[in-house]
This record gives sequence, C-alpha cells and structure tokens, in this order.
Amino acid sequence: MRNVFKNPIQQKEFEEKGYVVIDFLNPSEVDALQQLYNQLNAQPKERGFSTSNMSMDANYRKNVSNAITDTFAKAIALHLENFKLFFGIFTSKQANQSESICSIHQDPTYVDESKYQGITLWVPLIDTNATNGALEVIDGSHKLNDGPRSTLPKFPYNELSPYLIENYFKRLDIKAGQAYIGSSKVFHWSPSNFSDTERVAALAWLAEEESQMRCYYQDFRNPGETMEVFELEPDYYIETPLFSRPDETRAKKIGETPFYFTPQNEESVAAILGEAHSKIKLSV
Repeated sequence: MRNVFKNPIQQKEFEEKGYVVIDFLNPSEVDALQQLYNQLNAQPKERGFSTSNMSMDANYRKNVSNAITDTFAKAIALHLENFKLFFGIFTSKQANQSESICSIHQDPTYVDESKYQGITLWVPLIDTNATNGALEVIDGSHKLNDGPRSTLPKFPYNELSPYLIENYFKRLDIKAGQAYIGSSKVFHWSPSNFSDTERVAALAWLAEEESQMRCYYQDFRNPGETMEVFELEPDYYIETPLFSRPDETRAKKIGETPFYFTPQNEESVAAILGEAHSKIKLSV
C-alpha cells in the first residue's frame, strides 16, 4: 500500500499510531459548515447522539454530504497522496445529555483493505474537551483487528472495554477546524456531552483514488455470521437510508465473507500495543 500523507513525518506517525491530528480548515470554512448545519436544521435530534445519515430526508443527507466533501477537498489535496472523498456526514451531541455517548467501535470497511486504506476524517466545529464529548482513541489499535467490519457497528471486544478504557484510551482535545485523520480500523469512542453547547462535527470517509467503494452488509435486525459484499458508488450511502441493503440493479454483489475478528485478550493487547504505552495517558 502506498503512503497516505505527503509529509513523511505525518506518514510515520500515521503508521505507528493509526492517525494524525493536523490543522485542516480555516475559520471561515468552519463557520460556513456551522451556518449550513444551522440553516438546514434537519439533524435528527431525538437521541442525544445523532448523525445526518440517520435522517430519513434524502435531500438533507445529500446537501450535507456535498457541502462537507466540497469543503474538505482543498485540504485533502494539500495533505494526502491522491485520495478521494466518498461521502460526508454531520454528527451532533446534544447539550447536557447523558445519552449523547458514542460507544467504542471501529468504522465500517469501505474498500478492499487487503489493497487499500480506508480513512476516517473527523473535524469538530467547536473546540472539544473533557466536558463536551471529545474523541477518545487508542494509539496503535489499527493493529488489533484486521477483520472486515459491516455497516452494522458491531464491536467484538465488549468484554475488554473496561480494560481498554482504563489502560489505553486517551482523549484528543481537538480544536475547531483541526482534523483527526485515521485508519478506519482505529478503536475510538466519545463520552457524553455535559456542556451547555451542542457539539457538532463534520466527518468524511476516503481512500486511494484507484480504489472501488464497497459495502459489507449485514441485516441489522438479524446480523448472522456472514456479510454480503457489494461494489457500489458512494452515493449509495447517502441516497438510501442507513443500514439499507444495496439494490443489485445499481450495486454488484461480489460474494459473501464470514464476520470474523482477530481474537484478543489483555495479554495479547499488551503485547501488541506495549506495556509502556499502556501507562501513557496524554491529551493532545
């Protein structure tokens, strides 16, 4: 696989940690996205935590995705080595809401990860901190599980979650307009927003220009032990409701694969990530 970043220092950091945090959008770009979020006023806020692709309004999903990918495109070209944006969403955490937690997960697999690198790009529109639900990650966790992940967020290490939170997760206090750019394999989560201000972030997913987007599909009501694998265009994720099975008149089914994950326990996690690393509790 080729480099993700043009900057060799950032590339090395990405390879070691699975992500980097860099200055990304200027204040006017951040303000424009916040104004768009406010003007569209269609985020599904019934839950404490929501994403724009939870909305049943297809026009809202499209408007959000187009605005985010258009806004991100210049900075992507500046920092990354010929990567293309697939689609974008807003996420929001409602103010003073204990149910605004986003649980531990890896992001879905959007490309053939034996050949390409699926990348998650997360940009908060306000400064994030311990109070308003900042992103928390595990350095090097992209090395823990190579199994393909479906559109259904199914974290296979729930029994290890207390150990991971106690020993490995660290908070990233990211400023408005900065970007977390990481492998979609990185373990991450965010706690509840107990501040008086809604916390909004813009996200996008991307991969190498030459990659073909995929969907690893499971029925979220009855996920089973296998995933159907489709090749499709990115607009599938925006034009259809969340968790929809791809329409085979528009998507090409290329097979099925078992849902599997790399077995881990406390000892194997420590061996992969390093005992010394587990004692480091930094905020950046």
